[in-house]
Amino acid sequence: MQYIVRMATVNDIDGLCSIRNNKELFITYLTQQQKQEAILVVAETDNVILGFGVLKLRGERIPKLSDLYVKVTYRGNGIGSALIKYREHLAKQRGYTEIYVSVDPIENPKMIKLITHHGYHAISEPYSKDAIYYNEEGTSYEKTYTRVDMKKILS
Repeated sequence: MQYIVRMATVNDIDGLCSIRNNKELFITYLTQQQKQEAILVVAETDNVILGFGVLKLRGERIPKLSDLYVKVTYRGNGIGSALIKYREHLAKQRGYTEIYVSVDPIENPKMIKLITHHGYHAISEPYSKDAIYYNEEGTSYEKTYTRVDMKKILS
C-alpha cells in the first residue's frame, strides 16, 4: 500500500473526523501545533486519511508520542510504524535525544508490542491514572486506566 506521512493542516480536519469524530480535539491539536506545543501528523493515500498521531512538545516528559490511531481497515500495512518513525524524526530534527510514550499495557498490549519493536523500554512500573477518552463518535468519557511510561534514545 502506497501512502505518505506528513504534518497535518486545517484542510485535514474532515478526513480526521472520518476516523474520530472530534473536530474540537483536532482543532486543539492544530492550535497547539501553531504554538509549537505539539505536532499532528497524518498518513494518507489518494487524499484519504488512514491514521494520525501526535508528538507533544510540552509537558513533564518531552517529546512524547501521543494519540496514535490507524483506521481498522488499514492496520497491518506499516502505517502505525511509519507514524511513529515520522514523529521520532521530527523530535530528532528539533534537537531532542530521547522520546517518551505512555501506554496502557492491559488494554493495549498490541501497542506495547509495537513500541517495544521500535526500541522503547519501560522506565516506570505500571500505575493508575484518570483521563478523558474520546471514542470514534467523538463523545468523551472519564476512565481510570493503567499506564507504563516508556522511553527511547534517539540515535
